[in-house]
Amino acid sequence: MRKRSWDICGDMKVNFWLIVAIAINLAAGAYSIKYNPTFFRMLNHLPVQDWFLAYGRHQPEQCWWLALLFVLAFILGINTFVCAVKRIALLWLQKRSLGFRAFSLRISPSLIHLCFVAILAGHFISLIGGYELQVPVELHRQISLPQGNSVEVMKQDIEYYTTPASFAGAVKQGKVILRIQNPEKTALKEMRVLHPLFWEGLSIHLDIATKTKSRQTAAPPELTLVIKKDPGVVPMIGFFAVLCLLMFWYFPQRKKI
Repeated sequence: MRKRSWDICGDMKVNFWLIVAIAINLAAGAYSIKYNPTFFRMLNHLPVQDWFLAYGRHQPEQCWWLALLFVLAFILGINTFVCAVKRIALLWLQKRSLGFRAFSLRISPSLIHLCFVAILAGHFISLIGGYELQVPVELHRQISLPQGNSVEVMKQDIEYYTTPASFAGAVKQGKVILRIQNPEKTALKEMRVLHPLFWEGLSIHLDIATKTKSRQTAAPPELTLVIKKDPGVVPMIGFFAVLCLLMFWYFPQRKKI
């Protein structure tokens, strides 16, 4: 029974039909999002389980495809992992007879597939453990974050263009000083537009919501803090880099044999 289950999990036909099912599922999801974008907008800012509790459970007919997508992606990850492991195990037994070059060439596609599974896992970690907040900058307002973190703007400064005349009054640069706290430590950090801050797993970006308001004719432009936590991004970038290196090595070598 165990061997039968292992063989089904590692069946290439199962892999093909899973990919077809995911493609159909994503098409249904794209259709649903197109005609109800407001309902799905907060999915970009909340962990997926919190979004389901706050929004999804009230309209299951709108988000059934999302739950199914998780199930299909999970099964695809298992199937791809088993297929790769089965091939690696077979090639490992033949490595002496194949020689290093042929062995490394044949094992590369399986390693690429394992990197793909790791990237999927990174996406899943980000979906359940990440979040994004967009908050207008207000002096001495404490922004509470999950897990006991908080951010407070201690100082802000906006620099404007004075020349040429066509740019006069437009924003040149924005700068803030933040006090960032978690249960263990506190730090004062300076950051500017296009110079994000990375601290204890958080990435904080400074954006200018209105870039062309004049100081003479309107209120100063509003600065916005974009606070993100994306715990899966580091493994995703790492495994994607390994995947690219393997592909850059594999395809030229494959053409030579």
